[in-house]
Parts: sequence; structure tokens; C-alpha cells
Amino acid sequence: MGKEPPKSALEAARLTRGYVHFDTPLSHNDCKLLVSDPVAVTRHAFYPFIRHDVVRNKFKRIGPGQVKRSKKIRDIRYAAHADAAIYAYYNFTLMEHYEQRLKALGLQANVIAFRALGKSNVDFAQEAFEWIDTHRPCFALGFDVKDFFGSLDHRLLRSQWADLIDTTSLPDDHYAVFKSLTRHASVELIAARKALNLSRSILKRIDRICGPVEFRTVIRDGGLIETNRRACGIPQGSPISAALSNIYMIPFDTKLKAAVEGLGGLYRRYCDDILVIVPDTDVVPIYQLVKAELAALKLDMQDAKTVKSHFEAGKADVPLPYLGLTYDGAQVSLRASGIARFYVKMRRGVAQLRHAKRKDGGVALIVQRRRRLLNRYSEHTPRDGRSYFKYVKMAARKTNSTAIKHQLRAHRRRLKSLIED
Repeated sequence: MGKEPPKSALEAARLTRGYVHFDTPLSHNDCKLLVSDPVAVTRHAFYPFIRHDVVRNKFKRIGPGQVKRSKKIRDIRYAAHADAAIYAYYNFTLMEHYEQRLKALGLQANVIAFRALGKSNVDFAQEAFEWIDTHRPCFALGFDVKDFFGSLDHRLLRSQWADLIDTTSLPDDHYAVFKSLTRHASVELIAARKALNLSRSILKRIDRICGPVEFRTVIRDGGLIETNRRACGIPQGSPISAALSNIYMIPFDTKLKAAVEGLGGLYRRYCDDILVIVPDTDVVPIYQLVKAELAALKLDMQDAKTVKSHFEAGKADVPLPYLGLTYDGAQVSLRASGIARFYVKMRRGVAQLRHAKRKDGGVALIVQRRRRLLNRYSEHTPRDGRSYFKYVKMAARKTNSTAIKHQLRAHRRRLKSLIED
């Protein structure tokens, strides 16, 4: 079972964040004094975010037995503890306004990301696939936005934010939060470690990366702080970024819902993953509408990633990938790219243990850690643990897909071979 969501803005602000930063976590009392006082928030000096680049392998099938591999670099930014508490507090407050706005606009079912809906991505995908089955013949269009968080226009975001809380301009405390996100500063983690002569392992044993003096003399004066000077972009990974991205898209969601449902279709948006399903009709106007409405928000549609699937009887001409699953009109399966990433992680995980300390008390560590490998990369995950296989089992059960059950049938043999090689 996952953690219960916070029941108040203060409870959200007090959530424990287990990473090390330029400051230390606030006490409950200090947290309350800061986040619940608009004057204190207005005067608060925000630290730079710590930036960590996450490299994700991407795989694309280009022919029988042929897969093209590439890398996607996604930078995640972590806010200092006091800053994160402020972001979480204002996130909770804004989400209350946002939920009321969705209800007023009838958009509760259309926007499915970053909301406490009690459903998984598998549930959302299966709902879309079932809708297709009951509305054949139809077209499904999948759209993707280029550099979504990095492209949010500051002027439009500020306007949407103010409109949501029914003001003509942002109050001083809200503006301070807005400015810290739009003019965000960041420090790359590895660069900070090297400048401060900190090993990666020591970060787990200290309570802050450095004190105020070292921050000024080493980090700031050392030129390690990068500031966003563009008129667009907010950091991905802060406690409030996801909510702001949804708030930003309210005009788009309103127009797409009206247009698509006016045709008797289905409209869903999961962050920058946009799905439109319409009865057999000319889909060019819908395509043009999506592109135009994104452009109105200064966002670019990635044409190369647009998917158009036609569902009649039997299989579709082009399978529809959606939220980690693929539907070809006859069966649901896992996306090949997800499986490929799992096998890459499995090989890397075994290799990391192999190249660690060889023995401990005369026993090879690879033997001692076999259970850890099995827990992580096989179906033998503890009940309270998380793994790809728990997701696979859930997906197979909820979609009643025999294809999913067979897609990873060779994993035991592969894992055994890697461990015993």
C-alpha cells in the first residue's frame, strides 16, 4: 500500500525528503512558521536547485530482430528542504483551486496526470482501449509535446496562476514562489561534489552538502550556479511543477474536450501525452486543432512522434502505444521499449554486484546477494517491495492479456545466465 496523501497544506510541507542539500530539514515548528506566513515566504531566499541528469535508454524497433538504441537525458532538479516545504504548501493550495476549476469545466475525467484519482496508468490505458472496442470504427491519435516543462511560457503561466486563484495579479508570496521557479537557479550535483571534494558515498552520511560560508565561497563564487534567463521553462521535479503544468494547460484541455466530445470522441491528457479518439471521420481538422492550440500556448508538437491508429474489425493498421502499454486492436501488450529497458537494468544490476567487493568472510558477494537480485529482477518480489514484475502482473491481470504473460517468459533463463556466468 502506498502512503496516504497529505490532508492539509501544512502536512504536505512537513513531508520528509530523504536527500541531502544545501540546507537541513526544518523542524515541524520552523516549517509552520515559514510556510504559513506570506511575509516570510515573500522574504525567503531560495537556494539553487541541485540538478541531476538521468540518462534513459530508448529503443525503437526498425525491423525484424533490429532495434535502434539511443539515449534521452532528462534533468531532474531537487529543491532545498525549506524551499521544497514552501513549494509543497503552495502546491496543495493550488491543487484545491485546480480541482474546483476542473469540476466547473467538466474536465475531471480528461486530465489524468498528477491527481489523486486512485487509479494506475494501466487503468487509464485499459479504459481507452475498452472505449475503442465499443466505438469501432474509429481513429486514435497520440500526440507528444517537445520539451514540455522547459517550454512553459512565463507570462502565460503567471496569467493562468492568477486566474486560478481569482486575482488580476499574483500576491507577493505567490509571486515569490513563481519567480523562484521561472528564474530558477541550479547547481549540477557532480560539479558541486568535485568542488567540495565530496565522494558520492559520503552524501549518504552527511546532513547537508555544505554550510553557508562554503556555499558562498565555493559554489557561488566558483561560478557553479546556472540561472534560467529565458522567458520560458520551469524545473522538472519540484513539488509544485506538476500542478503548474496542469494549470498551464487549462485553456488547451477546455478546447480539446469541447471539440473531441462534440464529435462523439474521447479526449485524455496525461502531462504531455495527449490522446484523442474519434469515430471514423476526417482526422486532419483534429490534428490541426491540437497543433494550433499547442502553438497558442507556445508549445511545439513533435510531429515525428504523432501516432495515428485506425481501428476497424480485427487488428489496427498501426498499434496504439499508450501509457506503457500497446494495443493492436486484438490484444494488449507491454511496450517493447519498456521490456528492453528492464533487461538493460537487469544486466547492469548484476554487473554492479559482480564488480563490487568480491568476498565477505570467504563467501562470494554474488552468492550472498542472489536474493537481492531475485527480489529486484524476478517475480519473487517481497509483498511490500516494488519491481517491474509487480507492474507486469498487475497489467496482465487488469487487461486480461495473455500476451503480457508471455512477453517476459525468458527472463528467468536470462537472469540465471547473468548470475552464473
